[in-house]
Amino acid sequence: MTTPNDTSNDAQAKALVAALAPLIAEAIIPQLAAKVEEQVKGIKTKNDELLDKLANLKKDDEIAAQIKAGDDLMAQTKALLERAVPKNDKGLVDFRKAGEPLKISRADARDVALYKKAKALAAEQGVPLEIVQD
Repeated sequence: MTTPNDTSNDAQAKALVAALAPLIAEAIIPQLAAKVEEQVKGIKTKNDELLDKLANLKKDDEIAAQIKAGDDLMAQTKALLERAVPKNDKGLVDFRKAGEPLKISRADARDVALYKKAKALAAEQGVPLEIVQD
């Protein structure tokens, strides 16, 4: 059984809740907003950190690919040079075409030792020795 006092207590409680609800909301909403903003800032910071890590991983992969491409190009260049540039038995590069005369400068020809070496090399290769202007 409900008494008239119970109804009036319920009505008073409802009226009290209705009167206090805006005041409570006014007090709590700024605190809740601050907490939500703090959490969103934390999420944004973590998101930025993860995106930076992802970008760094991509950069690392790009750098590794460029290094590998550079190494491959270096190996190809070295192989081409090894095949294209003829070397004599002493490891020296000879840029002359086959059958071209061996050329020595006048100044070098005046040095007896250099002249003898050049003459011997020309004879060994079966080509003439030419003395050219300095």
